[in-house]
Amino acid sequence: MFECFQPSQVDALGSLTLFFGFAIFYLLYRVSQSYFFGRRYFVITLVAMLAWLFAVFMQTSATDAVCRSFWSDAAWPPIVLLPTAWTLFLIDYTYGARYRPRLWRTALLMAGPLIAAVTVGTNGLHHLFHTPVPADGLTGGARPGPLFYAFSIYLYATLACAILVTLGGMLRARAPHRTFYAGLFLVTLAPALSNVMFVVYDVRVQGLDPTPFAFSITLFILLVMVAENRLMDVAAIGKDLLFHTSPDPIFVLDVEGNPVGRNPEARRMFGPDFGTRAAADGLGTELQDFIADLIETSGKPLRKTLSVRNRYFDPEVFPINQHFGPTGSIAGWVLRLRDSTERRFLSGALQAERDFLSRLMETSMSGILVLDAHGAISFINAEAERVLGLEGLPVREISLRDPDWQFEWPEGTAATGLGEVVSALIATQEPLRNRLLSLLRRSDGERRVISVNATLLKSPEADARVVVSLADVTDQHRTEINLRDAAAKSESENRSKSQFIANMSHEIRTPLNGVLGMAEVLDRLIKDPEQKRMITTIRHSGELLLTILNDVLDMSKIEAGKLELESTLFRPDHLAARIEELFSVAADEKQLSFEVYTSGRADIQRIGDPHRLMQILQNLVSNAIKFTHDGEIMVTVSCPAGRPVVIEVRDTGIGMSDEQIDRIFRPFEQADGSVTRRFGGTGLGMAIVAKLVELMDGQIDVQSEIGEGTTIRVTLPLEIDAFSARSAG
Repeated sequence: MFECFQPSQVDALGSLTLFFGFAIFYLLYRVSQSYFFGRRYFVITLVAMLAWLFAVFMQTSATDAVCRSFWSDAAWPPIVLLPTAWTLFLIDYTYGARYRPRLWRTALLMAGPLIAAVTVGTNGLHHLFHTPVPADGLTGGARPGPLFYAFSIYLYATLACAILVTLGGMLRARAPHRTFYAGLFLVTLAPALSNVMFVVYDVRVQGLDPTPFAFSITLFILLVMVAENRLMDVAAIGKDLLFHTSPDPIFVLDVEGNPVGRNPEARRMFGPDFGTRAAADGLGTELQDFIADLIETSGKPLRKTLSVRNRYFDPEVFPINQHFGPTGSIAGWVLRLRDSTERRFLSGALQAERDFLSRLMETSMSGILVLDAHGAISFINAEAERVLGLEGLPVREISLRDPDWQFEWPEGTAATGLGEVVSALIATQEPLRNRLLSLLRRSDGERRVISVNATLLKSPEADARVVVSLADVTDQHRTEINLRDAAAKSESENRSKSQFIANMSHEIRTPLNGVLGMAEVLDRLIKDPEQKRMITTIRHSGELLLTILNDVLDMSKIEAGKLELESTLFRPDHLAARIEELFSVAADEKQLSFEVYTSGRADIQRIGDPHRLMQILQNLVSNAIKFTHDGEIMVTVSCPAGRPVVIEVRDTGIGMSDEQIDRIFRPFEQADGSVTRRFGGTGLGMAIVAKLVELMDGQIDVQSEIGEGTTIRVTLPLEIDAFSARSAG
């Protein structure tokens, strides 16, 4: 058998077989450079075709009858493998990767050729594939056996399946791909018809089966289609998909500018007859002018924006170079119209926003400047130039670290400049708020005080910068200094006045006490009624004067902040009893009903200043008696356990309006100017009460109506003595 592997002769048919073999081999090489569905089975198909052509070549070049019979039988394994792999390729290529039962496919690909090899290899024993070869060595003299027809039925069944798949692909494919599926249909149909002619009508090529030659010819045609259109390459299909699904109109122009191709969007926008009818109705006139300019400038037109149907397009031109010929030879152009309507709108809106912000910055009443990490000015508005005195100066050349600025704190001590502030801000990343600095204004050298606010502006695309807001507060600062000086002077004068009043009150009180003492001695010695009446008048007048002096002295202490409260133990019910004792006579003299009540645990000791609390009660009760002509006066001291002490003084006197209530707590004022003339008094009593209640962290509330009376309620948070509470409990 080894002599059968040595070709004896190569005739024209053998040469043609070699040519087809090389073509199939080149197709196999091209396929290995691409990816597409079913590539594995397509490669197996090509390998089977190469094996079949090799067997045919060896059969045509053999002169010995035994060798010709051997190669005829050896061709059957690839004959069985080829239509099986071809059908599986068509299924995967047409329907994608949905059908992939790999196990049965692998079994089918291996079982068919293996069974064919065993069958033809053992034909000499059973002669079921074909009868013995006649002596002339022509296989055409052998008659097919049952197994031959069984294999033929299998092959026709697979080819029929392949034909149905290609027909389905033509029906399902998009228009640009139908031509390729027609080619696949012919590649499948031609060898099937040639095999039918061989089996039914005994058509041969020099005594050989024409099927491999038909398959080779159609595969060669497929090779040309793949080389020209690359329709089996997924990358090429993807590019074609981009062309057909692009939202931008795309034209393919020849060297004369005629549209020879366009995508669906170009057809939709300009119509299928662009170049003829469009010029007549005005649609695409700007585009035609652009294409004419493109031809005149050899593909280098002046770039401009085209307007079509109220939309704007930016044209992009890509030259199509010829595959052969001199370098730079142009076969046409691809023209893409990129829709820039939205971008132009957004760009216009952005520019308008920038203009607005620019005007806003320039017209802002706050000085704004932007400093880089070195303290150099990268932006400054008009107000900042005015504040710093930089009008008309090249601000890019000015450094805020320059000592000529002479930065100082408002108090006059040397201070760090804005450059150092920027460095500190970048280091700490803490914003600066309302920092006052003084500097020498560049324009006139006048020292001005500015308020500085600064924050760090960080961006991953740029270096850190500092945004500084400036305001000239020189006039405000001077006003504040004058106000502080005036306040300090007024406070000093008030202290001097209070000290003078305290001294005078003390100086007046000393001789007055002597007068009152002598009046009391004389009252005991004199028996004459008229003289006693005069002595009593002297004593009452002196006591009234002493009360006034005490009020003036207390108010001066309060205003000077020198009035200190005691913190001692006392019983509220004792204070209530003393009030009742002190004012019962005065109430009886005016024929007023005077009642003092206590409630709660008034017998439990509280912590506070009983003297000042007594002073509050005396002022409230004395006013109630003073301004009540008839009716009653009721004093209630409520001491609920664990809660503040509430003192309520209610009378049925003349009452007050809301405006009068607002004035009673002001020093030296009374509810009505006529009150002083009618009832006397200095107007300090209620002012002292209000101050004392405030010092005790209490509250005072007044309710009054003219002609109906007045109710004054004082709430004082006086703590309960814990020991007394336990003893009483």
